[in-house]
Amino acid sequence: MSATIVVEDGTGKTDSNSYVSAADLATYGTDRGVTISGTAEDLLIKAMDYLEDQRFKGNIASDTQALQWPRNYVVIDGYYVESTEIPQLLIDAECEIALAIDAGNDPLQDIGRTKSKTTVGPITVEYEKGTRDFTKVQRIDSKLRKLLIAGGSHAVVIRA
Repeated sequence: MSATIVVEDGTGKTDSNSYVSAADLATYGTDRGVTISGTAEDLLIKAMDYLEDQRFKGNIASDTQALQWPRNYVVIDGYYVESTEIPQLLIDAECEIALAIDAGNDPLQDIGRTKSKTTVGPITVEYEKGTRDFTKVQRIDSKLRKLLIAGGSHAVVIRA
């Protein structure tokens, strides 16, 4: 059974668990030529697990709200974000994280031991020392960059 999504609308709901509805995630994916194979509600909840761990600018608007947003004292590109606003960048970031998870790139997946050499049949690939076997999803960082305290995000995802 899938989770029930309660979308935060900027009022500081006590029971919200997403900034995006399942229908909006499907539209976001379709607009980018991506068909979601997983359950949208499950993907959104997993995406929120990642988002809620970020260090956002400003302060939460209420001590009773369920999520990190809405927030006070947030400035983006020189303009204050209203304390009842959920920035489009945040909504887009949740969608990007959900799409990455659906594609097998979960930013909260454990990072395994680094392999320096892999051999499959007659082919051997040797990796540069100090590198990790993961995929970094730049679209996630680009959406979150203006919302986070400097150095607050490093969206590293692992490909199995």
